[in-house]
Amino acid sequence: MSSTKRDDHLTDQQRVMILGSNASDATSLRISAAGGVTGGHLYPNLAVLEEFAGRLNTEVLYFCVEGKLEEKLLPVFHPEYKRVSLRVQGLLRPIYHPANVIRILRIISNEGKIKANLKSFRPDFSYVSGGYVSYPVALASKRLGVPVFVQEQNTIPGKSNVAISRFAERIFVAFEESITHFPPEVRNRIVITGNPIWVREGKVELAHPTVLIVGGSGGSEFLNALALELAKRMPDVNFVLSTGGKSLDTADLPKNLEVKNYIDNMFAYWRAVDCAITRAGATTISELIHFNVPAIVIPWEGATEGHQVINAKIFEKTGLGKMIRESDASVDKVEWELRHLLLHGRVFSERENPAKKIVDEILRVISR
Repeated sequence: MSSTKRDDHLTDQQRVMILGSNASDATSLRISAAGGVTGGHLYPNLAVLEEFAGRLNTEVLYFCVEGKLEEKLLPVFHPEYKRVSLRVQGLLRPIYHPANVIRILRIISNEGKIKANLKSFRPDFSYVSGGYVSYPVALASKRLGVPVFVQEQNTIPGKSNVAISRFAERIFVAFEESITHFPPEVRNRIVITGNPIWVREGKVELAHPTVLIVGGSGGSEFLNALALELAKRMPDVNFVLSTGGKSLDTADLPKNLEVKNYIDNMFAYWRAVDCAITRAGATTISELIHFNVPAIVIPWEGATEGHQVINAKIFEKTGLGKMIRESDASVDKVEWELRHLLLHGRVFSERENPAKKIVDEILRVISR
């Protein structure tokens, strides 16, 4: 790598690696992080940051987007994190959309604020997971000589992560299918890890059988309507629906349907339900696989470059469940597939968290 390392970088990391798990007296490992707006970016980041904190003394500087999910949830889950809120927006498609001129200028205008905070915090490295907030943080880190690590959740990487990959120390990907979408010259720095899974203590007690229906952190009107119909037609099955805040007519809810606006302890529900009906966001797919949850996956057709369809096909290959395209997802068909999954049953088990592999690799790289 051509970037210049800070003078104190090596010394801090030598102390960390020498002291290992007995690092209570060591200088804290300082991590700057970015990636949010949706749970798909935020929760994998939290999984990695908490894995670091479980091993070493850590301090975290998290760059948030004003008014978005991370700005709201980080003070609840990690009030000890230092937070910097940025006023940025994602670019519209097509990329030459006139409104993007203002959005690009706004991203550029935040560079001074980002650099000032990085200089004050003096991170040992920056860890980003994509989205429009990650690129300016990663670029400012590179210009200050701070090592950058990037994690891509989707099969088709976002434009920010492709750009970051050109100067990142390592590019962590969830799926092997992602590799060919990165420039050839960076592929020797790609590590296939899977998506980090955010897991906390806690459990829910549910009657069996229970089906969880969730359309991602933003919800899905299509799945909301489907949940109502399924609950009416399947009174012998319990349903939990996460609406993501989407409107739902609750005037005549079936007794076997529990409605929640948002579930912030998804890990507890994944561990408890018999099966699920979901969209095919990368984090959702990774969580289904990690917790071994049988599911019917109905990809959102409007996802960028059709990546949800690709994610759903990857899930289907695991044998855990089935993909149904939204245009084919009649209530009759979904009910038939759902009863098949429930009849087959579930094996309650969990896989090793990919966050562990990511942390192992970062510590190995920065300690060189």
